[in-house]
Amino acid sequence: MEKNIQNDLGTRLRKRRKELRLTLKEVAETTGLTASFLSQVEHNKANLSLNSLRDISDALAVPVAYLMAEDIDDDLRSLQTVKKEDHQPRPVVNPVVTKDRRSKLVLPGSGVELELLVPSFQRKMALFKGRLEPGKEQIASRLREPTEEVIYVLSGELLVELKTGEYLVHQDESIFFEGYDLICMKNVSDEETSYLSIITPPVF
Repeated sequence: MEKNIQNDLGTRLRKRRKELRLTLKEVAETTGLTASFLSQVEHNKANLSLNSLRDISDALAVPVAYLMAEDIDDDLRSLQTVKKEDHQPRPVVNPVVTKDRRSKLVLPGSGVELELLVPSFQRKMALFKGRLEPGKEQIASRLREPTEEVIYVLSGELLVELKTGEYLVHQDESIFFEGYDLICMKNVSDEETSYLSIITPPVF
């Protein structure tokens, strides 16, 4: 079954905040949001914008995708085993991420939808399938370290704004850039635009 961040976001936020021993007031001071609003979010009684989600992920020192997805490696382990040199069996991780196993990020009103296409975020790269509604844009995340990224447009058109200029990427075209150079991406077509996003290391 697909995992939707809106269903368990509050639980993950609260868990991470308590791991860091932070109060709601301390997170509020860092993010510019109110403690009462953050409390509502933790109890799944309020919706977040993508920008607010980034602010909270920064305050909690985790990537946005940490709040988006559980590590499903354990769920994907098969019953198969292989033998190492010492003949001790070890589990084999199923490398296939089926459609019903994807973690999905959908924030109401943002016009942005992201699906994680790898079994775990604890890797050297991450792959997302993104969708943008017409006229909507996705502002770049504030990165904690340098990255390399590739965007491949599956359908529609994306206007990708980098520090070096604006680039229109059509269907079946791709664009490569350094993560720090990305400012935003906007759907400039009259239809939903879908794309693949590859980032390494996965600090989104």
